[in-house]
Amino acid sequence: MFLKNSFTHFLILICVLSCQPIEIMKPIQIDNARLEKISINASEIKINNKYDPIFSEKNIEDQILILPINVIQNWMTENIINNGNYNKLIVNIIDASITKEEIENLNAKNFEEKTVFHYEVSYLVEYELYDNSNYLLANSTVETLRSTTSKKLISLNETEVIINNLLNESIKDFSIETKSILKKYMGEYLN
Repeated sequence: MFLKNSFTHFLILICVLSCQPIEIMKPIQIDNARLEKISINASEIKINNKYDPIFSEKNIEDQILILPINVIQNWMTENIINNGNYNKLIVNIIDASITKEEIENLNAKNFEEKTVFHYEVSYLVEYELYDNSNYLLANSTVETLRSTTSKKLISLNETEVIINNLLNESIKDFSIETKSILKKYMGEYLN
């Protein structure tokens, strides 16, 4: 009887200990106010979305809440400021994709997973500055890639946090690169 009782107590103890609360991590919010701002001598800014997602096994845009195209468009509308009476800036978004691929974990130790997920965000944008007579004054192209990996067996919440963090870091990279490239090739038109 004693063994039967202690076994029952042991099972109850295991059940209670296994019911620990799950830590829910909040997704990282993208704050455009903390990113690079660009003020350009133009009376008009036109953003063209030329990106056409190719849905494949790797592309996960249909599986996530915050899309890279929305992230980059929000950054552009909030952080590229037109400040002038002449010229027109045309921004062509050519690529704003996110992919997920299962790859071999080359750094895996004995008891670690042999495969992991590799996430990658890619941005490719073309900037064209025209005068009022539609004469091309300057143009440049900005491209950035940012990637990260995660374990295969993680919660949906952890996956969302990883993707949001990747989107946040990729738009930071893109805003810094854009400011640098535009300063180099359109510097005389920046304010």
